[in-house]
Amino acid sequence: MKKKRIIFGLLGFMICIILFALYLQLHNKSNIPVKTSAIHPEEDRIYFIYSNPLIKESTLLSTSTGERFNRRTFKVADVPYIQMKSYASTDIVLLAEHESFYYTLEKDAIKKHPLSNPFSFWYEGKDVSVKAYNVDTTGNDVHINDKKTKKEYSLTLPSLVTMGSSDENYIYVIQGMAIYVIDRNTEEIIETLSLASYADKFADSEEFIVASSQHELTVIEKGTWKTNYISYPDDLEYADTVYYDKESGSFYVTYEDKEGEANLLEYGKDFSFHTYGLKFPYMDAKFKGSQLYVVAQEEHKKGIGGYVGVFDIHSKKMLYQFDLPEEQVKVQDIVVVDNK
Repeated sequence: MKKKRIIFGLLGFMICIILFALYLQLHNKSNIPVKTSAIHPEEDRIYFIYSNPLIKESTLLSTSTGERFNRRTFKVADVPYIQMKSYASTDIVLLAEHESFYYTLEKDAIKKHPLSNPFSFWYEGKDVSVKAYNVDTTGNDVHINDKKTKKEYSLTLPSLVTMGSSDENYIYVIQGMAIYVIDRNTEEIIETLSLASYADKFADSEEFIVASSQHELTVIEKGTWKTNYISYPDDLEYADTVYYDKESGSFYVTYEDKEGEANLLEYGKDFSFHTYGLKFPYMDAKFKGSQLYVVAQEEHKKGIGGYVGVFDIHSKKMLYQFDLPEEQVKVQDIVVVDNK
């Protein structure tokens, strides 16, 4: 009997060792090593992701003013999108476009998290989370976790949803030629609002939803859902990022003109507008508070991967600019976090 106890005790001990080894193997498999020099955490305020779907090497670059960079290189392809993980967090999330994974930045590694399907978008509001998955060419699954109503549910929308937002009563999801309005109490789609033309970005205030549709700006009054279309300036090539500034009560839209330069449209409360040429090349732009961060790729100059210009949206003056270093792949996206 004593001999049996010893044998079973040894077997149990060996099983524990095997299970622990498997755990370590799985844990290490989900953590992707990062090649980096010394990191200065105070520089981690403006993040850039360099990536390509065909090259298994991406770079996460961070800085505060462009004078010095933290550089993290890791063996992952196809992560063209970067954002913050939650409404109140400064944690960074990298989203794949074609693969069923997303990645988070750990202290000395990039951690891979599996998904059922690739993300279409991931929106984190103050009290609601909206995650949209690209299931197939015919539809997207939209998963909603509403902390206000304490409800979790899913809806199926047509494919190519690209962005979400919310207010006290509704959740808004943009999909190509329409914005879907979801009632937070009934969990139902109550309106499908037509856009002037294709759009994948919008912003909203307490009264309006504004989408940067291709040929005309789409303005929708909340509640009545009345829609107006406003013509763009003649030199517009394409309209891009939309932002609502609570301080001034104005909407802002960035656009690239026919010369490839960045411009800023400022819409007042009556939606009359002024155009400001920023005299800076354009690829993408992000707003943070009263500042606008414009990013452009560089195709030809050795050692330079792109350019960043930071502007004050009220004075329209450039605050500073800097060059991005050249990497094996091109810069794709930017996110600006609050100071830690």
